[in-house]
Amino acid sequence: MAAEPGSGRARGSVVDESGGVLPGVTVSAVSDDGHVLATAVTDRVGQYAFDALPEGTVHLTFQLEGFSIGSGDVTIGPDRDATVAPHRLLLAARSENVTVQGKTPVVAVVPPYVAPPPNPPPPVVVSVPEHDRDSICGPAMPDAGKERLGTIRSRRRAAGAELYVRNEEVVVDGGTAEHLTVGRNLVARRTFRVPGDSQGAIGEHTAGLVQIVSASEHTSVGVVVYACDELMQGDWLASFAPEPVRAAEPLGTPAFDDAAKILYGDAGQIVGAPGRLMVIDRGRNHGLQPGQRMTLFRRSAGSRRSVVGDAVVVAARFESATIKIVHATDVIEFGDWAAPQRYLSASRR
Repeated sequence: MAAEPGSGRARGSVVDESGGVLPGVTVSAVSDDGHVLATAVTDRVGQYAFDALPEGTVHLTFQLEGFSIGSGDVTIGPDRDATVAPHRLLLAARSENVTVQGKTPVVAVVPPYVAPPPNPPPPVVVSVPEHDRDSICGPAMPDAGKERLGTIRSRRRAAGAELYVRNEEVVVDGGTAEHLTVGRNLVARRTFRVPGDSQGAIGEHTAGLVQIVSASEHTSVGVVVYACDELMQGDWLASFAPEPVRAAEPLGTPAFDDAAKILYGDAGQIVGAPGRLMVIDRGRNHGLQPGQRMTLFRRSAGSRRSVVGDAVVVAARFESATIKIVHATDVIEFGDWAAPQRYLSASRR
């Protein structure tokens, strides 16, 4: 919009700092006294033009959002074009005011470091007499008259898994009132249901050996001397009656007419094989004793007998015994028979 008539023309262009054209820039032509003579807007290639400016010096201003305002002068003559050098617009300086609000931090009071107490020394375990572990770690017929001197309650120093192995300390419900004294050795036992028995027969399994290392009236602490497999929470303790390690007696003649019946194997076992332990229904009441040899056989129709292996007695109770299978020509099943071997000599080991 012209403030006063004129015939002068002016043309130019606007670029950015890199020389790229700037469309949309508002260009104003201003007189010396501050009146706006005309305005134009740069086209898509950054060019502008004025067609009717008065003669003399005209001030130009350049404005585009995001850029600093630029300015320059052009001299307008009568009836001729004035070409303005490309004007370079600079990016506007950016500034931000950031207000941060926060609460005064609470300083935590850290207590002085206190070192944990040192671990107590391991308990002293008294040496256990040498013995045949098979006489301890085997199945047996439950003895109704056998005392139960205590029950394993838990691990002493840590919660969690309730299976115990060698050298672990266990808490026992039972103490001096139950005759549990420091240094006493006890076997840990539990009962199990005989698999496949329709009458629901119950067997007894020995899990390991425990020695008492401290005792109060009704609670004590024991150390697992060894485990036959794993001791468990709830296993109960009984007196330790070890059998010495002994060689098997010499071979003899099987007394098939005085045979004992094989009742069952150990927990989880449904047949016998070399190295396994099984329970028979005769014991010391029939003269059986540890070390005695037994001939294993099977009865069939017509009173026929077929020998399937041999074994050795490793532990004997009054009415039952535990045998260890030494040799087998077939699997040994519950219901097979064990005949004691008799000797021609009157003397026995």
